[in-house]
Amino acid sequence: MLKKCLLTMSILCAINNVNLANASDISTENKNVDVINEEDLADYDLDTVIVEGEKSNVDVYGNKLLPGDFLLSQDRVGVLGNIDAIDVPFTQKTYSEKAIETFYDPNQPLNGILANNPSIRIGSPSPMYTDFSMRGVNMNAAHYYINGIPNMFNQTRSIPAYVLESVDIVSGPNTVLNGATFSNNGTNGTEAPAGLLNGKTKRAIKDNINYKQSFSGKSTWTEHLDVGDRFGENDEWGIRVNAHREKGELSINDSDIDDKSIYVNIDHQDEKSTTNIFGGYYDWKIEGGQRWLMASSITKMPNAIDGKSNLSFDEQVKQNHGMIFTLNHTQKLSDKMSAFFNAGYGHYSESKLDPNSGSLTLKDNGILSGKFRDYVSDSKSSYYQIGLSNTSEIGDIKNDLTFAVDYFNYKSKAINSGSKSGQATIEGDLWNGVHINGNPIFSTSLDDVGYSTEQAHAMTLADRLEWGKSTLYTALQYKDTEVESSTGHKYSKDNLNPTVAFAYKPIDNLSIYTSYAESYTKPVEVSNSYINAGEIFEPIKNKQKEIGFKYENANILHSLAFFDLNQASYIVEDTGELLDRYTQEGENRFKGIEYSITGKFGDKWNLMGGLMYLDGKRENLASGKENLEGKFTTGTPKWNAVLAAEYEADENNSMVTRLNYMGSSYVNDNGVKSPSYTTLDLGYKYKTNINNTPVTINAMCYNVFDKNYWISRGTSLALGVPRTFMLSAEFDI
Repeated sequence: MLKKCLLTMSILCAINNVNLANASDISTENKNVDVINEEDLADYDLDTVIVEGEKSNVDVYGNKLLPGDFLLSQDRVGVLGNIDAIDVPFTQKTYSEKAIETFYDPNQPLNGILANNPSIRIGSPSPMYTDFSMRGVNMNAAHYYINGIPNMFNQTRSIPAYVLESVDIVSGPNTVLNGATFSNNGTNGTEAPAGLLNGKTKRAIKDNINYKQSFSGKSTWTEHLDVGDRFGENDEWGIRVNAHREKGELSINDSDIDDKSIYVNIDHQDEKSTTNIFGGYYDWKIEGGQRWLMASSITKMPNAIDGKSNLSFDEQVKQNHGMIFTLNHTQKLSDKMSAFFNAGYGHYSESKLDPNSGSLTLKDNGILSGKFRDYVSDSKSSYYQIGLSNTSEIGDIKNDLTFAVDYFNYKSKAINSGSKSGQATIEGDLWNGVHINGNPIFSTSLDDVGYSTEQAHAMTLADRLEWGKSTLYTALQYKDTEVESSTGHKYSKDNLNPTVAFAYKPIDNLSIYTSYAESYTKPVEVSNSYINAGEIFEPIKNKQKEIGFKYENANILHSLAFFDLNQASYIVEDTGELLDRYTQEGENRFKGIEYSITGKFGDKWNLMGGLMYLDGKRENLASGKENLEGKFTTGTPKWNAVLAAEYEADENNSMVTRLNYMGSSYVNDNGVKSPSYTTLDLGYKYKTNINNTPVTINAMCYNVFDKNYWISRGTSLALGVPRTFMLSAEFDI
């Protein structure tokens, strides 16, 4: 690594010397140019001109930023396009590239961004998973979109933060505005998403060559090269390449990462059209790092163990590789009408040696148990959307109308040796780790099983009407979903998904709104493990009502929302016979209040954060689980809060700090609760020049006081992130 650093410095010095030589040549070539003496210049008296205007910060892509520069001033509202943040009639935030880079977390890159949102609670700090919850509903990276395209990622593989220009986070089931939703989401395949996250990839900027080297965890070294340029008439074409290499031991004991990836973004823009093409390949491997424990049967909460503990058996590994491709095109048909086409394709392969179901079972007294599995999977996802948008005026009413048609197809197959008779077991405890007992049984070839598929067709009609100080949003989506099992059994359901919202602005900097939204997943067939095998249930549905306001004053944007979200649920009913009954009954209801703030305080302070109160309870249970009626849902804390502050001492020095608080929550139906916890993050940024090359030095420490804590998620527990250091040097060559 020392040789690499010396080589990099040598290259930089050489580049600088070439620049100096070129400057000398230019000076020599122009030595005959006439020189104008000061005596030859006439004196002129000019009138004083004072220019007044509002300061508007923009990023390198031309996006307007809210004060503090952590959030964009416009949010992407699905097929309706970009709308000023204060005018969006539900809870949504678009985080800037500055926010992404400032809070980059080497353990799980996008967790650093998610942790700034009061709607979200991180569900897994492990580099092996991407789980989180939004307003009480479990989600993971299968719910991520990239450039508006769904399901290019999954529970294991997240969007690489280093390719993102911005990140939209929608809190609540306002998903129909983004076309057909999907249901494949790892451990929570029957739950409808309570929101979405969309990443917009970096477009090319002029003459960009950026090299970054960083150190994190115990011995993880990362090299990243970001190269791009614009060309053609009026720089209408752009290409940007991001190459990434990460290898070494993380902050978790004996947990190693090996990550190789390359991504390319090509964009084109002229008076009539805009086009963006993004694609890439990744190869990722994690050894160790087990953090996820099932805790449904414990009667006493164990004390949190050291966050650096590795609960993996020897040779536990998870690896995946794949590719993604997205295309976005908008064509202007007239001054009022435009057409758009969006498409995506992803291919993902995974293999892992780990505990069956991905988690160990935690018992009282800290005992851990499980079964070994060899799991191999392959999945393919494709998506197409075509539509028309039209803007018209009827008297004083402005009408933005959009119609879109979607097709979504997902197919996957997997083999799992974890349920085989005589499979090796995993045994141990929290303090001494685990080991394999017996001889592991490995899986057969993936060619021996067929694909299961899910496909959906959808039509979405969305309208935005503006008159005076009022705005009405309406959207209706018809969706038909068909599922086919690997054995060839097919079943399908169709449904209507409405969204309606109304906003009123009594003054320019205050918006009051109310909204109602629904979202659905796929229909569910009861498995052979239950007495009612083969029964088909309607798709699970999320319904949310929200009332709130957004107020901007003195460089600060305040948002306050009152929401009521309920989701149908499944229960297992004891029949008194050999097999239980699986039924769709009752609902989980989440009522809450969410407040967030972002802005600039004085000349040097930037703040971002918020808090959420969440009352999550089970309701309308009629059979089998009546004793849980009115009880708190598991993994749902009443309070969580976050506050991030940046102090800009001058243009070259800045410091950032962040506090995250998470309240206590129930782990299972036995009344066991995980304690509340607070973590502190600190960072420092210094900008300088080395031989005329701009260099940015970043230092960041997550969980400064090395707090040991449990994260509850549903009826499972995850061990919190240990203290993690990161140091990087970034060269703008």
